[in-house]
Amino acid sequence: LEAKTVYEKDIIYHKWATEHKGVFVPITKQTQPNPYLANIPGVNITTTTGERLTLINPEYMIRQVYGMQTKDFGPIEHITSLDPKRPGNAADPWEKKALESFEKGKKKAIAVEKINGALYLRYMRPMITEKGCLKCHAVQGYKVGDIRGGISVSIPMAPLLAIARAHNISTYAVHITFWVLGMTGIILGMYWLTLTIREREKNETRTRSIIDNMLDGLITLDQNHRIKSFNPAAVRLFGYKPEEVIGKSIYTLFRLPDKYLRQVDDADYQNEEFILVTDNPYELTGCRKDGSTFPVEISFSETLSGEDHIAIAMVRDLTGRKKAEQALRDSQDRLIKQEKLASLGTMVAGIAHEINNPAQAIGFSMEGLKMNVEYVKKFLNELKKCLSTDNEDLVKHREQLHNLSEELDLDLVLENIDDIAARNIESVVRINKIVKSTKRMAHFEDDFISCDLNTIINDAITLAHSQIKYDMEVQLDLAPDIPEFQGMPQELGQVFINLIINARDAVKEKGLTKKDGLLKISSRYNAGTDQIEACFEDNGIGIKEEIISKVFDPFFTTKGLGLGTGLGLNLSHLIVEAHGGHIDIKSVYGEGTCFMVILKATAPNYPGKKKKG
Repeated sequence: LEAKTVYEKDIIYHKWATEHKGVFVPITKQTQPNPYLANIPGVNITTTTGERLTLINPEYMIRQVYGMQTKDFGPIEHITSLDPKRPGNAADPWEKKALESFEKGKKKAIAVEKINGALYLRYMRPMITEKGCLKCHAVQGYKVGDIRGGISVSIPMAPLLAIARAHNISTYAVHITFWVLGMTGIILGMYWLTLTIREREKNETRTRSIIDNMLDGLITLDQNHRIKSFNPAAVRLFGYKPEEVIGKSIYTLFRLPDKYLRQVDDADYQNEEFILVTDNPYELTGCRKDGSTFPVEISFSETLSGEDHIAIAMVRDLTGRKKAEQALRDSQDRLIKQEKLASLGTMVAGIAHEINNPAQAIGFSMEGLKMNVEYVKKFLNELKKCLSTDNEDLVKHREQLHNLSEELDLDLVLENIDDIAARNIESVVRINKIVKSTKRMAHFEDDFISCDLNTIINDAITLAHSQIKYDMEVQLDLAPDIPEFQGMPQELGQVFINLIINARDAVKEKGLTKKDGLLKISSRYNAGTDQIEACFEDNGIGIKEEIISKVFDPFFTTKGLGLGTGLGLNLSHLIVEAHGGHIDIKSVYGEGTCFMVILKATAPNYPGKKKKG
């Protein structure tokens, strides 16, 4: 680029000088008349002031500029020709070769050559003869357009090489730095990549080991519910080898109810969400390869693999759990039956006592009745004698009859007979009431029947009377117009007896006597909620706040060893729940407890419907 710039500058100088047919300059020691222009008239002139001037032709001017430039700047410029007029313009071997190539049509020559032992970049272009050139060179036979020589420019390479070396050093340093950094990055990247790959392989191995050793089956499904993977636990559960089920529908393994799936057309599936319902977990029926079935618990979760939705199904065999649950239910049923039998035994003992008391009263009163009847019989016999005598003996017998009446105190005898009859009737009514209550409580029904809440409460009080009559008073506040409801009276009677006995125990634990111990039993109908309520409120010891939530748990009891099974309230809770109701508890420790049994009524025409009995 520098050589081309120097050349173009020289061409501009030459063209300017040629257009002006040279210039006249003062003759000096450095600028002497050009001897090669001596044949041209007027090349040397004297001004009117006497100053001598000589004509400087374009070549002469450029040579002087070359001399100044080479001295001050370094580039070597040379006008040369194969037929120079001036010997100093003779071409060196490289220039001669370049000039010869110009005559063959080449437009320029470039090469790196040594000049005086130093490297130079040499650049040369041909000089074309112009009209202004013929003034000096026409004698050589040149015409306009002929190649009469060339301008050679030689640029010293030393400064360029120095710059290049410095640039190369910095470039090499940068390249080496980047290479080192790049290699370091590659090595570190490979190292971390290797660690990542190893860690990933380790995680995959660990995950695979976990999956392979899981007790639960793990099955993955694609978007079309086809099996993608099948772990060893699933193989044990279903009896299929992985290759036998991979790619097959999930229906191969399960009976899925319609509510768990919604079918979509394959053509529309791309726009559909994943169609497996994921309400976890739920129970299904698994189908083994041998055709047998077994209960399973299955839960689905969803993940993405790229753009595909993948379902992960966790399958657990419920066979063992179902057996354990059934065994637990059987055990609970046995315990409940035992609790009922124990309660029944207690009630039977109480009933026997309750019946024995009025029966003994009847027996004792019958002895008195017999004695009083003998008195009456004696009096009647005397009266009979009196009626059968003659008139003369009538006065005598009447006096005897009067004396006997006073002796027997006949009015008192008749009063005693009336009193004995009344007490016996009362005892018989008491026995009849106990028998009826016992009959109702002992009559078990498999289905719900129409029940009257107040009757059940009264029966429970009757049957529990012998166990509470020495410990507390019972106050009743039973609403008269409570609608009937559907239920099992003997079961609810068991609940009410349990609550009555619990109230007695709470009163005794607090240290209250019959005078102070109190159980208030009330019933009412809530028309707003269509519920009937039975409230058992005692003034016993109460329940601590921290254990209220546990009182319905099986085997939970605050009573001493051997004083309770912990099943009474649990059984009561289960019975009320089976009736679609619930039991609320309000208690303040040290003050008392209120158990509220709440049941759904079945009589929409309340209050017109009255209670039975």
